[in-house]
Amino acid sequence: MRQIVNEKHIERQSKIGKNAPLAGMGLLIIATVLMFQRPDLIALSMLLVWVGFVASILSNYLGERYLGPAAHHNKVPESLKGLGNRYTLLVYQTPVPFVLIGPGGLTVIIVSSQGGRVTYDEEKGRWHHEQKMGMLRRFMGQEGLGQPHRIAASEVSALQAWLAKRLPEGMEIPTRAVLLFVHPDVYLEADDAPITALRGSEIKRWVRDSANRRDRLADAQRSALYAALEIEEDAG
Repeated sequence: MRQIVNEKHIERQSKIGKNAPLAGMGLLIIATVLMFQRPDLIALSMLLVWVGFVASILSNYLGERYLGPAAHHNKVPESLKGLGNRYTLLVYQTPVPFVLIGPGGLTVIIVSSQGGRVTYDEEKGRWHHEQKMGMLRRFMGQEGLGQPHRIAASEVSALQAWLAKRLPEGMEIPTRAVLLFVHPDVYLEADDAPITALRGSEIKRWVRDSANRRDRLADAQRSALYAALEIEEDAG
């Protein structure tokens, strides 16, 4: 599998994630000093406390995505490793973070870092997430699970709208979405969910198996797609 990665984007976001904790701590220290030495500036002190708190949350949010071995740009390629030269993974190259190009079209990969137990209640149409210290994790910046099938639909629409401006008029590329949980200790019960939800160890087989159920792109579609993406065609 070929990978095309926006290294500048990753470097920029990683740098912000690394520096935000220091900035947040510095602002909290300044706020504390002002509270004791300049009580007349209490409004400014409270503002600095709030900004420092936001910086801490931002650092956790970005750290979850861009820092360490669990960074999304590491885990997604790792999960797809070995797919073969028919596939190209785009990492932060389009309006959506992860797009897999295959013989039958595009797959938008929605990445989730949640561990613990994730279930989908078909009757209520809701997702549920249970994890130790879940409230504390969310307070510290971990993104809530929310309604990932709606996020997926939004990202698919965004990608299609972006491509529509670059493809020949009237041409469409089949696009689907999959929800990928990269945490090694996640337990999934979501067979009835409106979007396919998989662990990292499952997605490669799913891509291969589902490829047989998708019509291959016509040569004209394939050439136009790669031209729109401004990348060379792969060997597929």
